[in-house]
Amino acid sequence: MRRETVADQGLSILRSRILDGDLRPGDAVTEEAMARDIGVSRPTMREVLTILVGEGLLTRHPSTRILQVTTLTSAEVTEIYAARRILESAGVDGARQATAEERGRLEDTIREMEAAVADNDLYALVQADSRCHAETVALTRSRHLCALHDQLMAKLNLTLSQVESDQPSDNAELLRLHREYVELMLGGDTEAAKTQLLLRLDAAEKDVLEGLRRQETAGKTQRRTLPSARAL
Repeated sequence: MRRETVADQGLSILRSRILDGDLRPGDAVTEEAMARDIGVSRPTMREVLTILVGEGLLTRHPSTRILQVTTLTSAEVTEIYAARRILESAGVDGARQATAEERGRLEDTIREMEAAVADNDLYALVQADSRCHAETVALTRSRHLCALHDQLMAKLNLTLSQVESDQPSDNAELLRLHREYVELMLGGDTEAAKTQLLLRLDAAEKDVLEGLRRQETAGKTQRRTLPSARAL
């Protein structure tokens, strides 16, 4: 088993602070301050910051060169969803050659969603939903495509944690759609699965973009504890 290093721990703490909204888009993140705050050495924090830049959660300001929590524009959100459509559709195509282990991992995400809905655990439901999308891309059997998808989702989740949705969450419907999606894929009807997936991504993109527009109109950043289930 891989032993967690101090850098791993620091990375987990700072990533959580960004995704949970403790650090907001545009906030400056300096090596010295973060090292002192989290309790790690500056070389360790330098390593952590480099990883977060690679993940897209931190961006260097073009003029000051200071690292800031990434702010996504509407155009960038649109680009992320365009990339997701390609990556996740490729995963659906890969379902035709899915092994028993790969099928089992997809089915596990539905069982996790079922348990989360039964417990009314929104956090667990969002996590299981995200894993379903990740396991879809994993069917491409390309670690490069999976890494790209993980990076895109991290940046998207950063935006989702900052904008309000006007769409009420229907957790039972979310579960039904994902169960149907996985059944279609594993049942061999990949075209129907792909159509259903793309419709959900279209609706999610529209929801996020509308949230960004409302935020821009209000002239302030609104924090959400969790993204709505639809906006994934």
